[in-house]
Amino acid sequence: MQYVLNMRIAFFVGAFPTISETWLINQVVDLRDRGIEIEVFSLKRGDTANISDRFYENNLSDCTHYLDMPEGKIRRIVAAVPKVLKMLVKNPMALARAFNVRKYGRQAMSGQLLFWTEPFVGKKFDLFHCHFGTVANRFLAIKYVLGLKQKMMTSFYGQDVSMIFQVKGEHFYDELKKECHTYVVMSEYMKQRLVAKGFDEKELHVISIFGIDVNEYSFRERTIKPGETVQMASVGRFVEKKGFDDLLRALAIVKTKTDKKFHCSIIGGGELESKLRAMAKELNVEDVISFNGYMKLEDIINYLLKMHFYLQPSKIASDGDQE
Repeated sequence: MQYVLNMRIAFFVGAFPTISETWLINQVVDLRDRGIEIEVFSLKRGDTANISDRFYENNLSDCTHYLDMPEGKIRRIVAAVPKVLKMLVKNPMALARAFNVRKYGRQAMSGQLLFWTEPFVGKKFDLFHCHFGTVANRFLAIKYVLGLKQKMMTSFYGQDVSMIFQVKGEHFYDELKKECHTYVVMSEYMKQRLVAKGFDEKELHVISIFGIDVNEYSFRERTIKPGETVQMASVGRFVEKKGFDDLLRALAIVKTKTDKKFHCSIIGGGELESKLRAMAKELNVEDVISFNGYMKLEDIINYLLKMHFYLQPSKIASDGDQE
């Protein structure tokens, strides 16, 4: 395969790293392995607990810039002083635009645009890649303030093409359509949803396996011996669209209809954990399931090798969120 060398790309993300977005770590590492220079600009700091070993092995903290502001007015002013001086020297017009209260309102008044834009000053990139449409909308202010002319692309992943339209309305991406002309989506279905919202079909590109190296998942023939407990596993965040409540109901039905031994390991965590644990008790399936918590990717891969099969429920959440 021929690789594009000496290319510099800025990743603009909401949080980095996060346990549910290991694919983003993989994208950064794999592109760097192909000779492409990547820097990550993150609106807030992620949680490094259970993060993939690749984050540490490749020193990704060294190429990550955080755009969050310090808590407290005094600390914020102290942190802002060197940023103001830097922009005053290197891009005074951008500094003036960053404090344009008439145009940007509270973002300018609070100094947020200063903290968002200063890390980009003095750096040159061939491409700005925004991950999640909602994050790309935030990047537009940075683009305007800095007067960036380089190409921009946006990757959509789920709720940014489903729930967001119910919450923010049909015209949420109107400005993005003007400024960004290349998009990546996860499926043909996702592509058609965006086309229905006014996106140009020719600008939408489907990449189904994004940031996943299938070679990391070794093939293993599964067999079940007589009397052996059937081992199942399911992985994901405990949010409504992942459908773990449906999984528990299904397991409860199976339990009443078979005398075969089975067990389901549920790997993950999130806002619905207490509800799901209570539900498991109510459905009387606590003896056939286990909540294993979060695991880093490498441990999940090894764990799945011991399973007979994998379960991945999914559904449209009540707020419209879907994969």
